[in-house]
Amino acid sequence: MRCLWVVLMASLLAAPATAKTSPRVDAAALYNTGTDALRRGDLGLAVAQLLAARRIDPRARDIRTNLAIARSRVEEREGGGNTSPDLPSALALSAPEAWSAAGALAATGALLLFFAASRRRSRGIRFLGGSAFAVGALVGIWLLLRAREEARHPSAVVVAPTLEVLPAPEERPVSPYLLGAGEEVRLGESRNDLVQVRVGGNSIGWARRSGLWRVDEAPRYTASSGSK
Repeated sequence: MRCLWVVLMASLLAAPATAKTSPRVDAAALYNTGTDALRRGDLGLAVAQLLAARRIDPRARDIRTNLAIARSRVEEREGGGNTSPDLPSALALSAPEAWSAAGALAATGALLLFFAASRRRSRGIRFLGGSAFAVGALVGIWLLLRAREEARHPSAVVVAPTLEVLPAPEERPVSPYLLGAGEEVRLGESRNDLVQVRVGGNSIGWARRSGLWRVDEAPRYTASSGSK
């Protein structure tokens, strides 16, 4: 009975990998649009397009390099100094790959536990199977939490040269919080043409939706999309 429960849990963990797979988007088109924008100095467009490209192909060195350069220029403009680009790890996985890896690890652990149940001296196999399943399950839970956060507060990039973030109309007026092109934020609820802007897990006010691009919407604005 215990083994059946383990196999069932492994199947449930592996299932979201299929649900998270979306229609293929061309990372090359996003990279080309983002690189052209970086060359022109349009940091908002560059960061948004290169972030979207990295989600699809996180190990492509040219994507990682240009995104690091774009982020470095944003930090330099904000007074962070002339720092060298910090390249992300080349071992990163895309979301579908991470789901598949977690499901495979949990399924492997379940199979090892099932095999160990039919043998007498199988303490080592049980330990290995239990460890593999636990790690797969923990990674799956982490992925679920990350997907939930992205669904509730999607990642976005400021594309306007300067974006004013103001309190809600019913709140006490204060000086606007100014964001520059290329800064990365998260979005909250929307009201007509306004959207709540979040930084570091906290709301800093409301801004016009037209000054922000959600990262998952970036493919709509590539040269090959036909829907700018």
